[in-house]
Amino acid sequence: MATSFTLPAWLRDPRYTGPNRCLPCTAVNVVIAAAIALLVATVSVPGALLVFGASVATISVRGYLVPGTPTLTKRYLPDRVLAWFDKGPARSTAATVAAGAGGSGGDAETGAPFDPGARLVDAGVLFDDPAVDDYVLEPAFHVTWTDRARELADADGDAAALARFLEVDADSIDLVDRGYVFAAALDGEWIGQWESRSAFIVDVAAAEVLAERWGEWAGLPTAQRSELLGGLRLFVEDCPTCDGSVTLGTTVVESCCRQYDVLAATCDDCGARLFEADVDPEALERVAGTA
Repeated sequence: MATSFTLPAWLRDPRYTGPNRCLPCTAVNVVIAAAIALLVATVSVPGALLVFGASVATISVRGYLVPGTPTLTKRYLPDRVLAWFDKGPARSTAATVAAGAGGSGGDAETGAPFDPGARLVDAGVLFDDPAVDDYVLEPAFHVTWTDRARELADADGDAAALARFLEVDADSIDLVDRGYVFAAALDGEWIGQWESRSAFIVDVAAAEVLAERWGEWAGLPTAQRSELLGGLRLFVEDCPTCDGSVTLGTTVVESCCRQYDVLAATCDDCGARLFEADVDPEALERVAGTA
């Protein structure tokens, strides 16, 4: 009979593994492990293989082999190298939706670039308000979305809500709130994460309202649905979990080995981050200049 093996909790370090793994730090540690193995190989090839295997296993379950790796990575790897490993949202996404211009991805039928701003306008969710010279939420959608988000925030049904969005069994969904990230797994496999439970709530609420109001929603690929939901979070005004005001602005975020500019929507009261995207500061300045 096959048996499953689970690593003990004290051996695993979720801060630096899974969705939180730092790819630059991992790469640096693998290179160091290979260098150590080469040195050992001058004495014993089997010993070198054993050292390299043990090192890779340690990196896999702990995130690091060498203590202080983030400091070493930040100090000795230039930003252009660190940027190669970035796994966050595309730089164009945040500024694109805010400006109502073209987005990332593509239309499977026409081959044209996927345009989240235009699709939300077509859905009747956004419209260009000449009074403010900007895109705003359609009032009825705004009210329904806000009410639905508050209902979900007060209920104990996060897994069931995500299961409806993914069209899977709720028992197969696991959600973990680590404070700095709200992560989801399907049958034990990581499938995605949000900046906070508040961000998760507004996404699920928007998905439910869009499904009711927009006939094309059901036919969209999951990736495009996710992009539309992420763009809509730029327009959230009130935090669904505490009713605090949400402020949109730029800030500097420091990961374990680098600093980068992000466009962020944050609740002024509870501090929940509802949106965060790595952005090009020069692109943001151009968007702000045309607003």
